[in-house]
Amino acid sequence: MSDKITIFHDPTSEPSRAVYWLALEAGIDVEVQYTWLTRGDHVSAEFLKVNPLHQVPAMRHGDFCLSEATAIMNYLTDINGCSEKWFGHDMKSKAVVNKYLSWYHTNLRKVLTLDYFLPTLLMPAYLGFKRPTDADITSKLEAIHTMFSSLDNMLQGKHYLCGDEISSADLLYVSDIFALEIDPNYQQMIEQYPNIVAWIEKLKSLPNYEKCNRAWNHVVPQILALDGGTKGTPEWVKTECEKVL
Repeated sequence: MSDKITIFHDPTSEPSRAVYWLALEAGIDVEVQYTWLTRGDHVSAEFLKVNPLHQVPAMRHGDFCLSEATAIMNYLTDINGCSEKWFGHDMKSKAVVNKYLSWYHTNLRKVLTLDYFLPTLLMPAYLGFKRPTDADITSKLEAIHTMFSSLDNMLQGKHYLCGDEISSADLLYVSDIFALEIDPNYQQMIEQYPNIVAWIEKLKSLPNYEKCNRAWNHVVPQILALDGGTKGTPEWVKTECEKVL
Protein backbone atom coordinates (compact mmCIF):
# COMPACT_ATOMS: atom_id res chain seq x y z
CA MET A 1 0.00 0.00 0.00
CA SER A 2 1.32 3.43 -0.96
CA ASP A 3 2.46 5.65 1.90
CA LYS A 4 0.72 8.67 0.41
CA ILE A 5 -2.83 9.32 1.61
CA THR A 6 -5.18 11.24 -0.68
CA ILE A 7 -8.11 13.15 0.75
CA PHE A 8 -10.89 14.25 -1.56
CA HIS A 9 -11.76 17.70 -0.35
CA ASP A 10 -14.20 20.50 -1.05
CA PRO A 11 -13.30 23.64 0.96
CA THR A 12 -16.98 24.61 1.13
CA SER A 13 -17.94 21.36 2.88
CA GLU A 14 -17.93 21.57 6.68
CA PRO A 15 -16.81 18.00 7.52
CA SER A 16 -14.32 18.13 4.66
CA ARG A 17 -12.75 21.25 6.18
CA ALA A 18 -12.56 19.51 9.56
CA VAL A 19 -10.60 16.58 8.08
CA TYR A 20 -8.20 18.84 6.20
CA TRP A 21 -7.75 21.08 9.26
CA LEU A 22 -6.90 18.10 11.44
CA ALA A 23 -4.31 16.93 8.92
CA LEU A 24 -2.74 20.39 8.90
CA GLU A 25 -2.69 20.83 12.68
CA ALA A 26 -1.35 17.31 13.25
CA GLY A 27 1.34 17.71 10.58
CA ILE A 28 0.00 14.75 8.60
CA ASP A 29 1.23 14.69 5.02
CA VAL A 30 -1.71 14.17 2.67
CA GLU A 31 -2.32 14.76 -0.99
CA VAL A 32 -5.36 16.95 -1.51
CA GLN A 33 -7.57 16.25 -4.50
CA TYR A 34 -10.15 19.00 -4.79
CA THR A 35 -13.58 17.55 -5.42
CA TRP A 36 -16.00 20.37 -6.11
CA LEU A 37 -19.60 19.73 -5.19
CA THR A 38 -20.71 22.82 -7.10
CA ARG A 39 -19.22 21.37 -10.30
CA GLY A 40 -20.53 17.85 -9.80
CA ASP A 41 -17.13 16.23 -9.21
CA HIS A 42 -18.68 14.10 -6.47
CA VAL A 43 -20.84 12.20 -8.97
CA SER A 44 -18.08 11.52 -11.50
CA ALA A 45 -17.30 7.89 -12.34
CA GLU A 46 -13.78 8.31 -10.96
CA PHE A 47 -14.92 9.63 -7.60
CA LEU A 48 -17.70 7.05 -7.20
CA LYS A 49 -14.98 4.39 -7.15
CA VAL A 50 -13.70 6.06 -3.98
CA ASN A 51 -17.06 6.79 -2.37
CA PRO A 52 -20.17 5.31 -4.01
CA LEU A 53 -22.27 7.52 -1.72
CA HIS A 54 -20.88 10.55 -3.64
CA GLN A 55 -19.99 12.59 -0.55
CA VAL A 56 -16.92 14.45 0.64
CA PRO A 57 -14.73 14.08 2.53
CA ALA A 58 -13.37 10.81 1.26
CA MET A 59 -9.95 9.20 1.49
CA ARG A 60 -7.83 6.77 -0.48
CA HIS A 61 -4.72 5.06 0.85
CA GLY A 62 -3.41 2.63 -1.72
CA ASP A 63 -6.37 0.40 -2.50
CA PHE A 64 -8.17 1.28 0.75
CA CYS A 65 -10.96 3.84 0.49
CA LEU A 66 -12.87 5.44 3.34
CA SER A 67 -15.67 7.95 3.81
CA GLU A 68 -17.20 9.83 6.77
CA ALA A 69 -15.23 12.58 8.47
CA THR A 70 -14.84 11.01 11.90
CA ALA A 71 -13.71 7.68 10.42
CA ILE A 72 -11.14 9.44 8.23
CA MET A 73 -9.89 11.54 11.13
CA ASN A 74 -9.49 8.40 13.23
CA TYR A 75 -7.60 6.63 10.46
CA LEU A 76 -5.30 9.57 9.75
CA THR A 77 -4.29 9.93 13.39
CA ASP A 78 -4.02 6.18 14.01
CA ILE A 79 -1.72 5.57 11.07
CA ASN A 80 0.42 8.58 11.96
CA GLY A 81 0.73 7.79 15.64
CA CYS A 82 -1.04 10.85 17.03
CA SER A 83 -4.50 9.54 17.90
CA GLU A 84 -3.99 10.11 21.64
CA LYS A 85 -3.89 13.88 21.18
CA TRP A 86 -7.00 14.04 19.02
CA PHE A 87 -9.13 11.10 20.21
CA GLY A 88 -8.10 10.53 23.82
CA HIS A 89 -5.18 8.92 25.62
CA ASP A 90 -7.03 6.41 27.83
CA MET A 91 -10.40 4.71 28.10
CA LYS A 92 -12.11 7.60 29.87
CA SER A 93 -10.77 10.40 27.68
CA LYS A 94 -11.59 8.37 24.54
CA ALA A 95 -15.12 7.91 25.85
CA VAL A 96 -15.47 11.65 26.40
CA VAL A 97 -14.31 12.46 22.86
CA ASN A 98 -16.71 9.84 21.48
CA LYS A 99 -19.52 11.37 23.52
CA TYR A 100 -19.02 14.72 21.82
CA LEU A 101 -18.63 13.13 18.39
CA SER A 102 -21.97 11.36 18.91
CA TRP A 103 -23.65 14.57 20.09
CA TYR A 104 -22.37 16.38 17.00
CA HIS A 105 -24.19 14.07 14.59
CA THR A 106 -27.54 14.07 16.37
CA ASN A 107 -27.55 17.70 17.47
CA LEU A 108 -25.22 20.34 16.00
CA ARG A 109 -24.87 18.84 12.52
CA LYS A 110 -28.54 17.97 12.24
CA VAL A 111 -30.06 21.10 13.75
CA LEU A 112 -27.67 23.74 12.41
CA THR A 113 -26.46 22.39 9.08
CA LEU A 114 -28.94 19.86 7.72
CA ASP A 115 -32.17 21.41 9.00
CA TYR A 116 -31.30 25.13 8.72
CA PHE A 117 -28.12 26.05 6.85
CA LEU A 118 -28.68 23.92 3.75
CA PRO A 119 -32.37 24.57 3.00
CA THR A 120 -32.53 28.14 4.31
CA LEU A 121 -29.18 29.65 3.32
CA LEU A 122 -27.01 27.56 0.99
CA MET A 123 -29.38 25.96 -1.49
CA PRO A 124 -31.27 29.22 -2.17
CA ALA A 125 -27.93 30.98 -2.82
CA TYR A 126 -26.40 28.18 -4.89
CA LEU A 127 -29.39 26.91 -6.84
CA GLY A 128 -32.18 29.41 -6.30
CA PHE A 129 -34.23 26.97 -4.24
CA LYS A 130 -37.25 28.44 -2.51
CA ARG A 131 -36.61 29.22 1.15
CA PRO A 132 -38.75 27.57 3.83
CA THR A 133 -41.73 29.53 5.13
CA ASP A 134 -41.17 32.15 7.82
CA ALA A 135 -42.85 29.86 10.34
CA ASP A 136 -40.52 27.00 9.42
CA ILE A 137 -37.48 29.25 9.70
CA THR A 138 -38.61 30.50 13.12
CA SER A 139 -38.97 26.90 14.29
CA LYS A 140 -35.54 25.98 12.93
CA LEU A 141 -33.93 28.98 14.64
CA GLU A 142 -35.54 28.06 17.94
CA ALA A 143 -33.97 24.60 17.63
CA ILE A 144 -30.59 26.18 16.89
CA HIS A 145 -30.79 28.37 19.97
CA THR A 146 -31.72 25.38 22.12
CA MET A 147 -28.71 23.53 20.70
CA PHE A 148 -26.40 26.54 21.18
CA SER A 149 -27.56 26.90 24.77
CA SER A 150 -26.57 23.28 25.41
CA LEU A 151 -23.22 23.77 23.69
CA ASP A 152 -22.54 26.93 25.67
CA ASN A 153 -23.17 25.00 28.88
CA MET A 154 -20.86 22.21 27.72
CA LEU A 155 -18.06 24.75 27.33
CA GLN A 156 -18.58 26.37 30.73
CA GLY A 157 -15.25 26.63 32.56
CA LYS A 158 -13.34 24.84 29.79
CA HIS A 159 -10.97 25.88 27.02
CA TYR A 160 -12.20 23.14 24.68
CA LEU A 161 -15.02 20.62 24.58
CA CYS A 162 -13.09 17.92 26.42
CA GLY A 163 -11.28 20.22 28.85
CA ASP A 164 -7.92 21.95 28.58
CA GLU A 165 -6.75 20.09 25.47
CA ILE A 166 -8.09 20.34 21.94
CA SER A 167 -9.63 17.27 20.31
CA SER A 168 -10.98 16.23 16.93
CA ALA A 169 -14.48 17.15 18.16
CA ASP A 170 -13.57 20.83 18.41
CA LEU A 171 -12.56 21.02 14.75
CA LEU A 172 -15.64 19.14 13.64
CA TYR A 173 -18.05 21.30 15.67
CA VAL A 174 -16.60 24.68 14.77
CA SER A 175 -16.38 23.90 11.05
CA ASP A 176 -20.16 23.58 10.99
CA ILE A 177 -20.58 26.78 12.98
CA PHE A 178 -18.39 28.65 10.47
CA ALA A 179 -20.95 27.70 7.82
CA LEU A 180 -23.49 29.89 9.61
CA GLU A 181 -21.42 32.97 8.75
CA ILE A 182 -23.44 33.33 5.54
CA ASP A 183 -26.46 34.17 7.68
CA PRO A 184 -26.79 37.99 7.88
CA ASN A 185 -27.83 37.59 11.53
CA TYR A 186 -24.92 35.35 12.51
CA GLN A 187 -23.27 37.82 14.91
CA GLN A 188 -26.55 38.52 16.70
CA MET A 189 -27.17 34.79 17.01
CA ILE A 190 -23.76 33.81 18.34
CA GLU A 191 -23.06 36.74 20.66
CA GLN A 192 -25.69 35.44 23.08
CA TYR A 193 -23.35 32.57 23.97
CA PRO A 194 -20.12 33.89 25.54
CA ASN A 195 -18.53 30.48 26.06
CA ILE A 196 -19.04 29.59 22.41
CA VAL A 197 -17.65 32.96 21.29
CA ALA A 198 -14.49 32.53 23.41
CA TRP A 199 -14.03 28.96 22.19
CA ILE A 200 -14.39 30.02 18.54
CA GLU A 201 -11.71 32.67 19.00
CA LYS A 202 -9.34 30.06 20.46
CA LEU A 203 -9.86 27.83 17.45
CA LYS A 204 -9.41 30.72 15.03
CA SER A 205 -6.00 31.33 16.63
CA LEU A 206 -4.74 27.86 15.67
CA PRO A 207 -1.77 27.92 13.27
CA ASN A 208 -3.67 26.48 10.31
CA TYR A 209 -7.08 28.10 10.71
CA GLU A 210 -6.45 30.61 7.93
CA LYS A 211 -5.05 28.06 5.47
CA CYS A 212 -7.88 25.62 6.03
CA ASN A 213 -10.69 28.17 5.90
CA ARG A 214 -9.26 30.62 3.36
CA ALA A 215 -11.52 29.57 0.48
CA TRP A 216 -14.72 29.53 2.56
CA ASN A 217 -13.87 32.89 4.10
CA HIS A 218 -13.38 34.24 0.57
CA VAL A 219 -16.86 33.27 -0.63
CA VAL A 220 -18.81 34.13 2.55
CA PRO A 221 -19.03 37.89 1.82
CA GLN A 222 -19.95 37.13 -1.79
CA ILE A 223 -22.84 34.92 -0.69
CA LEU A 224 -23.95 37.59 1.79
CA ALA A 225 -23.88 40.16 -1.01
CA LEU A 226 -26.43 38.13 -2.96
CA ASP A 227 -28.91 39.16 -0.24
CA GLY A 228 -31.04 36.07 -0.66
CA GLY A 229 -30.51 35.90 -4.42
CA THR A 230 -28.47 33.55 -6.59
CA LYS A 231 -25.98 33.74 -9.43
CA GLY A 232 -27.95 31.13 -11.35
CA THR A 233 -25.51 28.22 -11.17
CA PRO A 234 -23.18 27.30 -8.31
CA GLU A 235 -20.04 26.76 -10.41
CA TRP A 236 -18.90 30.29 -9.58
CA VAL A 237 -18.06 29.03 -6.09
CA LYS A 238 -15.30 26.78 -7.41
CA THR A 239 -13.90 29.60 -9.54
CA GLU A 240 -13.81 32.00 -6.61
CA CYS A 241 -12.32 29.47 -4.21
CA GLU A 242 -9.52 28.61 -6.61
CA LYS A 243 -8.43 32.26 -6.64
CA VAL A 244 -7.19 31.94 -3.05
CA LEU A 245 -6.06 28.32 -2.83
